[in-house]
Amino acid sequence: MNSLDSGELLERYDREGMKAVLDRFPDQCRDAVEIGERFESPAIEKLDKIIVCGMGGSAMAGEMARRFSRIPLFVNRNYSLPGFADRHTLLVAISYSGNTEETLSALDQGVERAIPALCISSGGRMEEIARTHRIPFLKIPSGYQPRAAIGYLSIPLLEVMSRIGALKVPWEGVMQGLRAIETQCTCAVPTAENPAKKLARTLFGSVPLVYGTTDNTDLVAMRWKTQINENAKQAAFWNVIPELNHNEILALVGVELLANQLVVFLRNDYDLPGNLDRIRIMKGLFSKKLRFTEVVAAGASEIAQVFSQIYLGDYVSFYLALLNGVDPTPVSLIEELKKELKAGEMAGGGEKDAF
Repeated sequence: MNSLDSGELLERYDREGMKAVLDRFPDQCRDAVEIGERFESPAIEKLDKIIVCGMGGSAMAGEMARRFSRIPLFVNRNYSLPGFADRHTLLVAISYSGNTEETLSALDQGVERAIPALCISSGGRMEEIARTHRIPFLKIPSGYQPRAAIGYLSIPLLEVMSRIGALKVPWEGVMQGLRAIETQCTCAVPTAENPAKKLARTLFGSVPLVYGTTDNTDLVAMRWKTQINENAKQAAFWNVIPELNHNEILALVGVELLANQLVVFLRNDYDLPGNLDRIRIMKGLFSKKLRFTEVVAAGASEIAQVFSQIYLGDYVSFYLALLNGVDPTPVSLIEELKKELKAGEMAGGGEKDAF
């Protein structure tokens, strides 16, 4: 296995500059706070719920908001809106490109039903719809892969929600946590002192099973799984405790089928005692049958720990990509799917972008 410290893998495989984007992530997040602060929040009479419509990285922004919202918040990954959306709902449509087919469809339904809305995008058709229907539009910078723009996608939403009383974010602690991860995990830090490089080496050649806990590290587990998929181009799976103790735990008995699987337990200071007990017992039950590791978050607050653990996972997936011998940036298969969908729409008389 080639060294992550020599620079050879970076030069050979990071042809589109994912390292630079990762290292600038704390700056992206600080810029995103300022964008959110400048935006005039929509006023909604008797707001009692929020629906965030998005896919992929845009949906992850909704998951971040769901994790900390004091108002019931639902993440909608579908072409249609749920039936309970009404005039006391804030519909937030998020699409980095502004052209995500499922999200635009849900937004169109919201317009037809006169549901108060907010749009977040770098432009595209979403901006056109927002301007046409006078929907508040929060424009974010373009030029990123959507998954690498999670700061721009999530933080302005969190800032808007803070001003309507749905949550409160201690941003300075979040920024300090992100800087700490960047200092520890950037490429110049050798493997012996770099937690992201060490974990990538541990996961190399394995199929990670990333386990979080419900309403805590669940969204982090999902993010790690999707980043390993997109950046490292390899299989990974995620699930949540305690639910997985009622079903998936039995799948771990068949160790002959799991030779290359490795469980990653995500931990932070806000895990419930009952879930900590479950993690401890699982490690004991499978100590001789299944490989596992544990990743504990650091940070001054709940949201700082969540952001920091997400950022650590982004670095891990980046180093896994280098070890796998792939460029972390391109997502060729997704682009091929997009082209096929667009070709099918045009052949059927429509013309829609898929993402």
